[in-house]
Amino acid sequence: MKKSTFLIAVALLLATGGAMAQLDPNAGGTLVSLMPAGVKPVITGDRKGDSQKNLVIAGNESKGYKAFFAATDAEHGEELWVTDGTSAGTHMVKDINPGAVSSDVAWMKRFNDKVVFAANDGSAGNELWISDGTEEGTSMVKDIHDSGSSDPQAFYQVNEEKFIFRAMDYDSESTYDTPQWWLWVSDGTSDGTEMIYECDTRFPGNDNYIWYPQTYWCRVEREVYFKADYADKSEGGTGEELWVTDGTTAGTRLVKDINTEEETDGVLGTRSSNVGRMINFENKKVVFRATTVEHGGEPWASDGTEAGTYEIYNNRTGLNAEGREDGSEFGDVGYYKGHIYSRTSRDPNNDHELGKTNTQQGNFDYFQVNRNVFDPNATNDHNAFPDWGVVFDGVYMFCAQSGPKAALFDPETGFNCGGELHYTDGNTVTMQSNFGPTTQSNWVKELTVVSGSLYWWNEAGNPIENRTKLIRINNKEQFPQRVTNISPDGDNVHTLRNLGGKLLFVTGAITADVVNLYCYEYRKENYNPETDKDDLEINYEPFGTDNIVTNTFAKNIAIYPNPAADNFSFAVEGKVTGVKIFDMSGRLAKADAEPVNNTVNVNTLTKGIYNVVITTNNGNYMSKLVVE
Repeated sequence: MKKSTFLIAVALLLATGGAMAQLDPNAGGTLVSLMPAGVKPVITGDRKGDSQKNLVIAGNESKGYKAFFAATDAEHGEELWVTDGTSAGTHMVKDINPGAVSSDVAWMKRFNDKVVFAANDGSAGNELWISDGTEEGTSMVKDIHDSGSSDPQAFYQVNEEKFIFRAMDYDSESTYDTPQWWLWVSDGTSDGTEMIYECDTRFPGNDNYIWYPQTYWCRVEREVYFKADYADKSEGGTGEELWVTDGTTAGTRLVKDINTEEETDGVLGTRSSNVGRMINFENKKVVFRATTVEHGGEPWASDGTEAGTYEIYNNRTGLNAEGREDGSEFGDVGYYKGHIYSRTSRDPNNDHELGKTNTQQGNFDYFQVNRNVFDPNATNDHNAFPDWGVVFDGVYMFCAQSGPKAALFDPETGFNCGGELHYTDGNTVTMQSNFGPTTQSNWVKELTVVSGSLYWWNEAGNPIENRTKLIRINNKEQFPQRVTNISPDGDNVHTLRNLGGKLLFVTGAITADVVNLYCYEYRKENYNPETDKDDLEINYEPFGTDNIVTNTFAKNIAIYPNPAADNFSFAVEGKVTGVKIFDMSGRLAKADAEPVNNTVNVNTLTKGIYNVVITTNNGNYMSKLVVE
């Protein structure tokens, strides 16, 4: 090697923090270490949809995307940081609490192209803040609690201009026997921030078991479903139940007292239904788990009315030692082709398997993924433990434990293949690969689609060469490819996020001495920007009342010409019942109820990128449109 070539290689290695050497030789793409020396990201690896120390993506396609997070160093303490996926674009946003004292940035959530969060500037206490990623655009929104900390939490965007959250003020802290967080709304300004309902909100509530992308509260169209009880319980409360709000006092209400079992020991009111595991179903209703005295914890659905709130099915009917039904687990939920998929316990002999429902009352299907073909009475039979999944390559991908193929049977170590990647087309379940050889496990965590590829990391019980490393497939048939090889003892990868087509992930536990944030860029061979559209976080969905939730619920379609200056046309099967064009913030820019010859005029639109939603009697279609 020439001396000049060697020096260039060394310089490149130093510039990327040695990241090139941390990729598997067969992975392809580029890996960049983002954090400056002496700075440690503060991001928990709990895989929660709502995390106290989160990594949050904000922005849009036209403006670009940024990732916000907390990080700490010796000079500034823990403060707000931002990255655009490059080392040069990774920096502290603002020293909110000046000096080495931390501002304790927490519960961050996206609000359009900004983020809102709780922080302490050392003077006002823990209050509501907002940031656009610049120092001048980062400020406290309002000092809600004038004599203490309001401790704001649970930020959820409710419409184009406002988000709701819960917070304490002097009245909510002192009026009743115990402090309460009441419901607030804000447009990101002090004058536009106000308390809208005096109710005892719960966050995360009694059910603290969720995995991403499930959330403790859930938005459906322009309403947010949340958990609360009446603030004044002098005549009896309902316990923790399902509520809904549109961001106004008049539009905030208890949906239904689901668990009507009376409290005991002289306490007035009814018991909590432990509402949790919420997921948006096609922007029409919320699906969730709730507990009743009659059936235990089972899946429920609600359209926001008491009459439209119902138990979907009573799946597990066996009685426990107390003579009550335990209920099905109904956890790790995901959406695919008009159905909610979940981990479901049917009865003690068919436990922890894959359930499926279209959310209509009484509708339920059950897949027995783990079927021991050698010994039907084996104790590990009927326990697939399926985790939540994602839509990829036309199927629903998820992790589960399954019975072995005959060639893998090993009587010395047992019958089980261990946790592996599976997929379903809605009719059958297929094991994608036996990545953990023989009976070893490949427990797949944080499935994330970026630029047409599916990524995950493996839990710690795997073979050492793949332990907690980043893994990828480019289609449902490909044998998994290891991407990172940072440490021989395991990479401790977690918190996978899609930064507009680039993959961000963290290595190292929050308590570890060494924690880092990486950006990985890769495009598979034959990448198609239409069929391989990025599956961004649910917060990126448009806000239109009649709009679909995400691209998952629509078919991709080509429109022409694209870019367009005057008109565009399209070809679809079925009768067209409307075309809507949304700008990248989600606002409706144009609607055409009856386009002539499937042609739409766009010469009144300003230059930019838009989402086109075409509705037919056969379903919805979506495409990006560039207006010149």
